[in-house]
Amino acid sequence: MKKLTAILLSLVLALSLAVPAFADGPDGPPAPEDVIPISGVLDGLPGGIIGGADGPTAIIPGGIADPDAFKTALGGVPGQIGVMVNGAYVKFPDAAPEISSSRTMIPVRALVETLGGEVGYQDRVVTFTLDGTAYEFTIGSAAVKVSSTGEDGEKLPDITMDCAPYIKGGRTYVPIRFLSEALGYEVGWDGDFQTAVLLDRAALAAEIDKDFTILNKVQANQGVAMEEGKNYQADVKGNLTVTAFDTINGNKTYTADLAAKQIFNTEAANAQVSLKLSDNVKDELVKLLISANAPEGDTAAVNEQVGLLLDGLEDMEIILTRKGLGWFRMASLDKLAGADNVWLGLDLGAELGELAFAQTGEATVGFALTGVLDENSVISVAALDYTVEMMAVLYGDDTFTTTGGVSTRTIGVDDLMALYEDLDLSADDLEEAKAAFKEYQITMKVDSKGGADVTCTVETAAQAGVPAIKLTMDAKQAGGNATLNMSLHVANLCEGKLTLTQTWGATTQTPEDQPPEGSTVVDAGALLNP
Repeated sequence: MKKLTAILLSLVLALSLAVPAFADGPDGPPAPEDVIPISGVLDGLPGGIIGGADGPTAIIPGGIADPDAFKTALGGVPGQIGVMVNGAYVKFPDAAPEISSSRTMIPVRALVETLGGEVGYQDRVVTFTLDGTAYEFTIGSAAVKVSSTGEDGEKLPDITMDCAPYIKGGRTYVPIRFLSEALGYEVGWDGDFQTAVLLDRAALAAEIDKDFTILNKVQANQGVAMEEGKNYQADVKGNLTVTAFDTINGNKTYTADLAAKQIFNTEAANAQVSLKLSDNVKDELVKLLISANAPEGDTAAVNEQVGLLLDGLEDMEIILTRKGLGWFRMASLDKLAGADNVWLGLDLGAELGELAFAQTGEATVGFALTGVLDENSVISVAALDYTVEMMAVLYGDDTFTTTGGVSTRTIGVDDLMALYEDLDLSADDLEEAKAAFKEYQITMKVDSKGGADVTCTVETAAQAGVPAIKLTMDAKQAGGNATLNMSLHVANLCEGKLTLTQTWGATTQTPEDQPPEGSTVVDAGALLNP
């Protein structure tokens, strides 16, 4: 059973690595001024990916054990400034990139030819053509002449590099920021791997989406297609019931009821949320929080504050804008802060805002996976590729069988074990993990319009002190309307049931794009990072 837990944990870690790293990495040479300093390693990361012949293949404790080996596995050269484009290292056979006067300089021919372009040189004049656009510049001059027209028929503007190109060892060096931005790439810097990371999100997302047309059809069907100037409403209701088994003192049942009303359009969204907890849930939470915050002192003040916060869950409001600005309030914040109409405000960032307001047809698998990458890093791009590979094994188009307009995918325990065939696990390890399951089946059915019906049954046997578990789920969604019914039974411990429903439709109400006039707004970022 321990090996089963390790296998499932490794899957969670692999998926989590698709989220970009924000923390600073180990000490190393400073980032060039022309690229954004980012780190490829999260502080305290519980695991990392180790490379194989075909890229990253396994999760290991303690993060990246050997960055040079990892860089080599991905196609980079240890000790050399690297350039990664959409997850692949560019090969520089006879001239390596370098940092000169705080600028990342790269041999222009190697990168352009890697991208499928052509480079010419005559009398200190360099020309290259890529995707129908011609660029021309003279060695020693930062001016670049652009010969092409945009989609609207207007001539594309000329460019001025942030430093002049030069010749070294018979190769022409240009600043990478000029080249990347001219070609439409974002550029970042991973100091841990001394690598400039170039990313074309649209191209990468399009490549990912080629293998997920069925799943994207489901994604497009999740909600109504929003139109400019129109407002919409979504209502969500849910109930969670958990019963703790106690043969001596009698079973105890805990409940939580959720009700949410969302008003939104293409630029802003509001939500009124109520989470009502049964009294015994509140009592248990109060005891837990008091134990953590006032284990030995006077608990009266903590008890009052915790009680206010729990009561406040029944009256919450959220405002979010497409620009990534967000506000949150609960009625009890007023009493805790000693002011009226208190809101917590936080700038979530424009990228997250755009992702949240993406049209359902735009929010594809590729869009979602590439959209969360923030300025890119070697680790995040490599982990993204690994995550896509796993998703393709589970829900790629070729895993579905289509009959009568309905595409069906059933995942059994053998499919789950197949995810780990390339990992360093023995046949005995896999057999032990497989034997833990009495039943394992997940079935997804997708109709021609993208409506989906997902059923799941997972049952494990009791092993080595771990109780037997049975999970069942039935979820349906079509055109923004959805239902979810789930139950979990842990032998001799507890059982729980969860139900959720969601309905969508048009409304005449308009969402607010900021707290009401006269509100007291507190910077949540300052509270989180005092």
